[in-house]
Amino acid sequence: DSLDNISEGQKTSVVYNNLSDGVYYFHIKELRDGLWGGITHFSIQIDTTPPAEFPIEIIPSARTTRKQPVVQFESTDVRSGIDHYELKIVPLTTKKEFEATTIDFLQDQPLFVEAESTYVIPPLKFGKYDIMIRAYDKAGNYRDVTRRLAIVHTVFKFVGEEGFEIKNIIVISWIWFWVGS
Repeated sequence: DSLDNISEGQKTSVVYNNLSDGVYYFHIKELRDGLWGGITHFSIQIDTTPPAEFPIEIIPSARTTRKQPVVQFESTDVRSGIDHYELKIVPLTTKKEFEATTIDFLQDQPLFVEAESTYVIPPLKFGKYDIMIRAYDKAGNYRDVTRRLAIVHTVFKFVGEEGFEIKNIIVISWIWFWVGS
């Protein structure tokens, strides 16, 4: 359809409700002193769909002895594209355990902080955590994805010339190790 030269009134705004996702176009002409001006074109993009589901990868693994694991993530959004990501680390310890192992950055952290993939987590204490990633598209829609992280004690740890330690409890001297062989 081409634009006609029939006025549809002197409206300065129009409201459309319940539009489905997609691109819509407005073509506007002005009538001044009995003469029609040129055509101005506007496109409006409607995006009410959140970004796609995405995995969270924890390196070296979701169960690790590393107190500063790395988190990688990436989503896509067909309509408007990804704008940014936010991250939240939720400690899953009891209140008593949390008070005994205070982690300053978690207490001071707002609900979410802006983050990029690859994100190096600040040092954590032993325990379980939920790593929450929120992906925002450019239309303001978002999707939350959560992955459980467990920071665990090592079973064996070499303690220099003293020997090796088992579960941070007992140190077995190298002498006993060699005698038993």
